[in-house]
Amino acid sequence: MEGPMTTYTIGFDEGEGDLDSGPHLDPESEVAELTVLAKTPTDLRRAMTLQSTLPKASKVSVVVAEAPYWFTAPNPSLTPAHRWRALTEVRTYKKGAGWQVDVTFSAPTPSGRVVTAVARAFSGNRLEAIASPVPVVAGPGAAHWRPGDPNAAVADPKGPMPIRIGAPAGDLVVRTDASAPWAGDAVTVDRPASPSWEEIGRPGGERLLAAGLSDPALVPPVDDRSVNPIGFVSVPTQGVGELTVVDDAWVIRYDGAVLTRIATSGAVTVMDVNRVRKLRGVTIDWRRGSTLGTMGPLTAVRVVAGLAAAGVPLVCDHVPVWAGALGPGLVALLGAAPEGVLDDDLTREEHSIRLRRRALRDHGVKERWARLGAVGSYLPTTSILLATRRPDQVAFALEQAGRQREADLEVVLALHGVPREHPGVAAAIEKFDRPLTVYQAPHAQAFGSVLNAAAERASGSMLLKMDDDDWYGPDFLADLLLAHSYSGADVMGTSPEFVYLAAIDVTVHHQQITEQVTNFIAGGTILATRSAFDAVGGFRPLPRSVDTQFQHAVQAAGGTIYRGHGLGYILRRGKATEHTWREPIGTFLKRNKRQWRGFRPNALMELTGGRS
Repeated sequence: MEGPMTTYTIGFDEGEGDLDSGPHLDPESEVAELTVLAKTPTDLRRAMTLQSTLPKASKVSVVVAEAPYWFTAPNPSLTPAHRWRALTEVRTYKKGAGWQVDVTFSAPTPSGRVVTAVARAFSGNRLEAIASPVPVVAGPGAAHWRPGDPNAAVADPKGPMPIRIGAPAGDLVVRTDASAPWAGDAVTVDRPASPSWEEIGRPGGERLLAAGLSDPALVPPVDDRSVNPIGFVSVPTQGVGELTVVDDAWVIRYDGAVLTRIATSGAVTVMDVNRVRKLRGVTIDWRRGSTLGTMGPLTAVRVVAGLAAAGVPLVCDHVPVWAGALGPGLVALLGAAPEGVLDDDLTREEHSIRLRRRALRDHGVKERWARLGAVGSYLPTTSILLATRRPDQVAFALEQAGRQREADLEVVLALHGVPREHPGVAAAIEKFDRPLTVYQAPHAQAFGSVLNAAAERASGSMLLKMDDDDWYGPDFLADLLLAHSYSGADVMGTSPEFVYLAAIDVTVHHQQITEQVTNFIAGGTILATRSAFDAVGGFRPLPRSVDTQFQHAVQAAGGTIYRGHGLGYILRRGKATEHTWREPIGTFLKRNKRQWRGFRPNALMELTGGRS
């Protein structure tokens, strides 16, 4: 092999070796070996955005210094589209707290494709795609604006627009260096670096604070496919830490020790989150943040937004005016958190869920690009499959479906041997004010076949199976759609963490491990992509056990099931003979974390009473 050994280091905000800072090699040049070093999987995702700038190489090594313990080995999926006919060897091995992947070819091959494949492997080889517009990024740190997008193009801050496959390489240019005008025709969005506290402190600098630091669109997005609630610990083993400034950097410390030191860009990584997962919560020391001479308010906002998106429970005395770029939702949640919210495991998790919802929706990649002028954030249509044999449950079941907010949905109501003309059924259907299709299923038809017939009549790209007697919080579906976005799983759901035992009027709370890939979710919470549902042929034509059989089929086919938090769902349990899942009541009284007399919904259910 000929050519020099070329090494780039990525994952840091300063330094000549960081791909975010350049200079970039000619992608048509050839080197013998290329080594890409990333501090964490989050940092490696920025290299995906910049992959088109890397040269061809006969050997490519990708080294990630640290990865959370629960990450699986990054075995890259070498897709046929890349035409890697020159591939001779792939080697993946553990390297200290991280991983190294070596890929060897018999001829020089675009190394950026290897970097992309390895980064994608850390996410389970899921499809990495972000909705339009196709971006062009330009300037130091520009990859932070479109993390994990291998379809992005890179340009000089002065232009012109690159050409790719006979067309302009992008639809929108984001520049972090606007010192010179853009050459040529292009829609450009300039996002210069945050003003530092040194600049703000100079004469006239107060104008910088008044110039619009309340707009979240000024802050680079959270890489929500890397920094998200996965791995949340519902029963913490450590106390409350502090987010503060030490030696000119944001850190989280606990019991006198620094647990993690956040990059000077303010970009939180999956390892930052992993190091603080066992904390009960984190207090924000905003006052120390304004002592950072070289960093400014948007850096602080970016740190807090990233931690909130990961579900780290955050509290503070107040939110300063200069942190308004968090957005009014996060500002309100942080400012209104009651004293002692972290003391109880349940109220702590409720607070975490509220924070993560708002942060993911206001600071996620899709939302940020919608604010930059893209078509509005893509919200898939969900078809709720609702089958019932009980006419007296139709009104209640439709009420639970109708409560769902921040979701585009339709309901397919399968009346299983129930006449549509029944007075209670007809009234409930007439009252329901969202898209509704009614299917009259024969009484003798197997339950699984009824659900499949309902799915045939559904038009959504997502299918949600709801039960007719369980309670669903108003954000139940929206939370599962968020989980689909950040987990990339084929099937999402929750565990039956809260159960109301109607026969004895008791509510029980089971301790569950949530926000993880799993092999079991409650049957009344199954949210599946249409592609996964069709791939396994839907539900088996059985009278019962259709939920467990469906989940088994998905996993056997190589699909992934993800379990989100369990605070948006309450399973109602009557006599065993009333349910297709015929477990006795005693089963639900085991392994309880808590139990209460009567119906006791958590705060996220937004219910004031119950039904027996």
